[in-house]
Amino acid sequence: MQLKEKLGLAVCSLLTATQSQAADWLYDASVLSYSEKDSQQQDRVSVIEPVISVTKQNAVDDYVQFQAVYDSLSGASPNGANAAGVQQNFNNFLVRPGFTPLDPGFNDTRFAFNLNWLKPFDRLSRYLAGLSFSSETDYKSAGANFSYLQDFDHKRTTLTFGGAYSYDAVNPHGGFHDPFTSIYALPATPAPQTQTSPSGGGTGSGESESLFPGKIKQTFEGIFGISHVLNRFTLLNFTYGLSYVNGYQTDPYKIISVIDSAGLPVDYVWEKRPGTRLKQTLKGSFITAIGRDSLHLNYRYYWDDWGIHTNTYDVKYHLGLGSLLYLVPHYRLSQQTQANFYRLSLNNGQALPEFASADYRLADMTTTTLGSMFGVRLNAKLTLTANIEQIRQTGNNHPAIAIGDQRRHDMFPDLTFWALTFGVRGKW
Repeated sequence: MQLKEKLGLAVCSLLTATQSQAADWLYDASVLSYSEKDSQQQDRVSVIEPVISVTKQNAVDDYVQFQAVYDSLSGASPNGANAAGVQQNFNNFLVRPGFTPLDPGFNDTRFAFNLNWLKPFDRLSRYLAGLSFSSETDYKSAGANFSYLQDFDHKRTTLTFGGAYSYDAVNPHGGFHDPFTSIYALPATPAPQTQTSPSGGGTGSGESESLFPGKIKQTFEGIFGISHVLNRFTLLNFTYGLSYVNGYQTDPYKIISVIDSAGLPVDYVWEKRPGTRLKQTLKGSFITAIGRDSLHLNYRYYWDDWGIHTNTYDVKYHLGLGSLLYLVPHYRLSQQTQANFYRLSLNNGQALPEFASADYRLADMTTTTLGSMFGVRLNAKLTLTANIEQIRQTGNNHPAIAIGDQRRHDMFPDLTFWALTFGVRGKW
């Protein structure tokens, strides 16, 4: 869970303290399942993700929480190359003419653990701290965060200052490749092998005694927030977040098509991204009670020095259906501009740019989410939930920069995926 999400949960729980009762132990368990399919009817990634969280709560502003997450991912993932009017060969798989190239061998598992605690300094101040660790077959991450929360105006206003740090290591299957070299060339640096004895290194060039072999990325985050209880029905929250990332940020599995004057591929080369990234966010939230119901409005503006700007609008309405049932319809719209080094492809024989990526996640994109959660309170200590969402991503299917053969094909197939989550939470 990101720092901003942790702070938001902590502040909201504190400001609604008069409506909550502290419990000795709280638990929350859920299972997420989602699968992707594009407009060419190609199946993409499928995910199964069970999550369990256990909280020891001494008071509303005094708790310790442990969370464990397991992800199982499989299916096919876009490798960055364009659809073309010829069959394409990517060493270990072939792609039919007219279809977006997907690597069918995509699979991974991830374990993640988070430990968070909120403790009071005194009646009007407290701190939120946490530790995190996650491990994949080709990626490891460890992090820590700390925030200070101060109440004013009879606890109607809360100011928050916080920071976080994470240390990540990338260790790709197949090793590291020199940027803009052909995918048919041997890797420049083999991936480190599992070792039984130390032998130095730690940079992705052989065995290493480090728990984090590979190339390193470090992230430094800061956040400032203010929350205000406008009246007994309405809560306002504003946050500003700043994040600086330094280190290896290239996706070691993404490639770019090199095309001739007719728009047909003649080669494929490995991408290259900048080694630094400065990210900023502004977010505003408005929550108000409407009888026994509540309306939740959120707006988030994101920008970075890669040239990406994103506007995100999020609406939820918590609808009570009697004393035991509730329904939460949800709508989300996100509009993103492309990174300044995003390229559909590279032209054969022309000078190479300093950075380039054809990863569709860095392109102009609109994402819409429509769904709803349904909850059943079986008793005072047990609630069951079911959540279903349809997420749809669309981009520029026929960009103006496409040439020749590229204009005959869909350069950004629409992507649709369904997410189903079943959960249980309660206390004892």
